[in-house]
Amino acid sequence: MQDNGFRLGGVDPVGGLGSSAVGQKNLRLATLMAERGISAKSLAARMQQYSEQDGGQPVRPKHTNITRYIAGTNRPKQRSIDVMVGVLSVMTGQALTAADIGYPEEPKLDLAPEVKAPTLRSDLLALPFDTVDSAFVEHLKAVLDAHARMDALTGPRYIIGTLQGELQLVEDLCGKARGAMRPALLEVSTRFCEFAGWLYQDSGDLKCAQYWTNRAMDYAEELGDAHLRSYVLQRKSNIATDCGNAAQGLGLANAALRNWDEITPELRAVALRQRANAYAMTREVDECREALDKAMEQVITVVDPSPLALYCTPSYIEMEAAHSWVRLGQPVRAIETYAMGLNDWPDSQRRDQGLCTARLASAYVDAGEFDAAGQAGLRAARLIRTAPSARSLGVLRALAKRVRPVRNETVREFEAAATDLLGR
Repeated sequence: MQDNGFRLGGVDPVGGLGSSAVGQKNLRLATLMAERGISAKSLAARMQQYSEQDGGQPVRPKHTNITRYIAGTNRPKQRSIDVMVGVLSVMTGQALTAADIGYPEEPKLDLAPEVKAPTLRSDLLALPFDTVDSAFVEHLKAVLDAHARMDALTGPRYIIGTLQGELQLVEDLCGKARGAMRPALLEVSTRFCEFAGWLYQDSGDLKCAQYWTNRAMDYAEELGDAHLRSYVLQRKSNIATDCGNAAQGLGLANAALRNWDEITPELRAVALRQRANAYAMTREVDECREALDKAMEQVITVVDPSPLALYCTPSYIEMEAAHSWVRLGQPVRAIETYAMGLNDWPDSQRRDQGLCTARLASAYVDAGEFDAAGQAGLRAARLIRTAPSARSLGVLRALAKRVRPVRNETVREFEAAATDLLGR
């Protein structure tokens, strides 16, 4: 099902460190430059030089422009952001993204196009509650499990539209349910709302992802189910870190692990993965490593995973570990970890396989292995075409920009495949 993930452009929707909203100081950019001793003047000069060599439109910022970017009084154009990311990646020796310097990118994707619903007959708009019994609830669970399997194979686009009517149904039923049937309906409603949050996150819409995940949290709290509560808290943590808020993400991951003895190994593993993700964002290496080791210890003991986290396999934890190593500036270790995960990747998790392969290609670029990057990028493009998501397309788009100056036949083949998939 997921790693879970959405991005809004420009503004961090949960107020994360370094939001790029105009009028608010860009703390991410300011902190990075201060820690590395990079002056506004040197950054401006390097940006001009870089833009004249990468094949794109030249930019000629002055040091006063950089000062205004840090103060938040001005937001740079997208071309300037791309150049700034490239320059700072070189100057720091890290594979930075726009989000790392305070400018979360907005995926320009149409994964969930609006579809005008046909007019329904008025006498079919409501399902009488007295027709709902345990068999009906079990059918809803089976439908949800089928959606999750399809999402893993094809990505979110074809599931979101179908889910709308079912979300309305479970919301209506929870509004009416009383007595013995209410707990069963609360459980299925929690799962439907959490899944909706994931689909929107994977489509690039963090605002909707937060709404439906918070709705799931409401139902889980009322139900009092330790497994659902832990899982939804972990999902909220994942959305928080996608928004760039490491502190909130860490707090929610810790909350998901609070009742350790009451939850299953795969639920511990995904929450530990989130703890590691948050630590990687704050460059706390030892804490990140410890959380990843514990996550793997848990996942290898799983025999019969619950439907909540069928995707949580050793390969999945390997992918998440590698992503953390990239964040921590260790691309060689990330490459080894990605490769181990991909060697035993489940066929049913094609969407995440595409994401993992794209991230592997990006790690090869960090390590200066451009031929291997082109080969992995070609494999990723083929996989992502069959199962696209905002995350995987975003990694592929960033990769295509990063390898643009490289003169390599394999890289050129990848660029052609990426252009065919993403457009120019």
